[in-house]
Amino acid sequence: MYKIKLEQISRWGVSTVRDSFNKLPTTDHRDGKYRLRRYSKIKLSDTDHSKYMKMESEAFNQPTHYNQFQGGIDRKFEDIEDEVVESGGMLEMCDTFLKSSGFSDDHEIEIHQIRIVTGNELTPVSPEGVHQDGYKFIAMVGINRYNIAGGNLLVYKTREGEPVVDFPLDDGEMIMLDDKAVWHNATPIKQVSYSVQGWMDAFILTAR
Repeated sequence: MYKIKLEQISRWGVSTVRDSFNKLPTTDHRDGKYRLRRYSKIKLSDTDHSKYMKMESEAFNQPTHYNQFQGGIDRKFEDIEDEVVESGGMLEMCDTFLKSSGFSDDHEIEIHQIRIVTGNELTPVSPEGVHQDGYKFIAMVGINRYNIAGGNLLVYKTREGEPVVDFPLDDGEMIMLDDKAVWHNATPIKQVSYSVQGWMDAFILTAR
């Protein structure tokens, strides 16, 4: 089984979800003003295998062992919008993730839809630091990078080691990690043109 794997989502798939990032809400969490987010658990529809459906809403909680930044607390986010969950882009992302990871088609996936906004100062993409997330596999899908420098995904063999992968996620690129075998974080971002806000849009897919 892979430790690190790269896949590509089609331009059409990216286009079906790109605009939905413009409607992501802020939250009251520690990173909630600069990491705008929606979160849902989804699985393949029982009646229509051409789309995914949302599971019952629940809070997101990571143990402090995995997230020393804000673990051990219930974090509540608005659900990912129905039209995004049921989109062709979501179907393509989830099918690619499950097939490449060896899961069945009906395996449950947790998804974070995130926009990280930045101004004239460096903004952390991964305030958790070098970490694992407590899943079996995790995938990051780049959707849009606008007016930013930085935001490279870094992958490590050990938590204390040097990165063995330094990778900027361009639109549609999906990098998948064995979350029990490697560690990861990302470099901060900063806007390039001072007159226009910058942002980085991504989906995070996880499966246990």
